[in-house]
Amino acid sequence: MTAPLPPLAVDLDGTLIRSDSLHEGLINVVKLRPRHMLAVARSLKSGKAAFKREVVRHAHPTAASFPYNADLLAYLTAQRQTGRTIGLFTAADQAIADDVAAHVGLFDMACGSDGVTNLSGAAKAACIEARLGADFAYAGDGDVDQPIFARARSVVLVGPVDRLRDGLPPHVLVEATFPAAEPSLRLWARALRLQHWAKNTLVFLAALLSPPHPAVIAQLVLLWVLMGVLASATYLINDLFDLAADRKHPRKRHRPLASGAISVRHGIVVATAMIAGALLASLVLPWFGTAALLAYLVITLAYSFLFKQMPMVDVTVLAGLFTLRVLAGAVLLPTPISPWLLTFSMLFFFGLAIIKRYAELNRLNRASQGGVQARGYTEQDLPILLTSGLASGFSAIVIFMVYLINDQYPRTIYAHPGALWAIMPVLLIWTLRLWHLAVHGRMSEDPVVFALKDRISLALGAAVVIILFAARL
Repeated sequence: MTAPLPPLAVDLDGTLIRSDSLHEGLINVVKLRPRHMLAVARSLKSGKAAFKREVVRHAHPTAASFPYNADLLAYLTAQRQTGRTIGLFTAADQAIADDVAAHVGLFDMACGSDGVTNLSGAAKAACIEARLGADFAYAGDGDVDQPIFARARSVVLVGPVDRLRDGLPPHVLVEATFPAAEPSLRLWARALRLQHWAKNTLVFLAALLSPPHPAVIAQLVLLWVLMGVLASATYLINDLFDLAADRKHPRKRHRPLASGAISVRHGIVVATAMIAGALLASLVLPWFGTAALLAYLVITLAYSFLFKQMPMVDVTVLAGLFTLRVLAGAVLLPTPISPWLLTFSMLFFFGLAIIKRYAELNRLNRASQGGVQARGYTEQDLPILLTSGLASGFSAIVIFMVYLINDQYPRTIYAHPGALWAIMPVLLIWTLRLWHLAVHGRMSEDPVVFALKDRISLALGAAVVIILFAARL
């Protein structure tokens, strides 16, 4: 007859959930209670347990928002059905332990840090033995759990299973394993949104429409790279601050940070390193190039934290960020910056930003059959977005033709400047195509990203490039 399994103590951070409750709490403090960060930092002088309690007091992450380890939960559910005693023992604050226990509904008890004692390592082992007895099993995921593994009769290993197994004493039985692979390069590429680096090709726009300046090419390439690095870093920061909201979204909950595939700590470290590295590297550019990158970073973060929830302001800021890319590349050139080009850029990308908002709102409105609200927009805003977007798109095309006729026709770099007029119908077709797809609910993503994958859009883009070269021949 098989001996009954001992009571099971389960860790929280990195084990039951694919995240760290303290890190998520700190993000909530920065997002929701930034004025209290100084008080939270001061509490560190009283120890880790006091620090955790102060974080929870100012911004309590809810249990429902955590990314749970579904496979481990299924195992715990099966063990519970056999009548096995299961307890939650975590270094997180007691308030979080109680919240998680109530949400999961599998635990006979929940023990966490009490504001004085940090329930980790040997302190946690002593607490487990006091509540469950000396004969217990433990589910954990890290090196800090080794003192507990050594005192357990059996263990459930989560995360770096092979490394944890190598550190176990010979007498410890491994009940079950739930391995988690280290984030792959492909996963990091998803988190960094590398496909959005294509938007930064706008830094080359002014150079493409100007006489050749070989000496500036290296600076433009560096600007392109650094702007991409900053964009990826701000995407990470945006995802960190949107964890709870993303986890409620049917598609966004699979993002690397929201799902826990990449830890919050790693996200913070990588984003910080990327921003610091990009700004440091930008010092080799002329000062106005560095200023443009800094402005891009500040405006992007302001958009993520403030402007994206403000109707009409959000699309204006998005258009400004695209125009800033054009401006950043133009200021590196020795030729004067054309106000017509900047005006075209602002209107054109204002129209694209409105397409994005219209498509999101229209799709949600169709799915819910009315009454939807998204980022401050409601279904009543659909006609406003449609007319504003079309007007902006058509105005941009007119301004672009004025730019070509006024600024480009007189340039000696074009042997046949009249050929540039052929760009106008191409822009008209593309603009109307995007709106046609959006109105019919077939625009499911950022229009710029869509264009990079849409064969017709790519063909129209190639046509513009051919027209530009034909005009120079």
